[in-house]
Amino acid sequence: MMTTRHYRPVRELEAAIARGELDFALTHAKEVARERGAPLDLGLALGLLTLVAAQQRDAYDAWALRWLARWITEARTPTIAQAATVAGSLAAMPGDPRAAAEAVRRTTKLR
Repeated sequence: MMTTRHYRPVRELEAAIARGELDFALTHAKEVARERGAPLDLGLALGLLTLVAAQQRDAYDAWALRWLARWITEARTPTIAQAATVAGSLAAMPGDPRAAAEAVRRTTKLR
């Protein structure tokens, strides 16, 4: 018996991030944003950021700064201490993307 698998861009994006496939993840991210009519949520964007940190270090600073600015704007009540901690974790991300992303998630309470 064949089952129909429904195409879900968010699931495809999550899978591409998990596999470390930046090009596919970027393609799916554009589709998700277009479908939602809004930017990716910060958690998914953080997943993309880890791939950029690992695979496109020359572009990383611009991506990280945009992510940080979005978080500051979208967080309910960010503090300067939290922003400094998040910025420090983002600065460390090229060295250890997974650990830095986990530190960012803890500080920002992203899932």
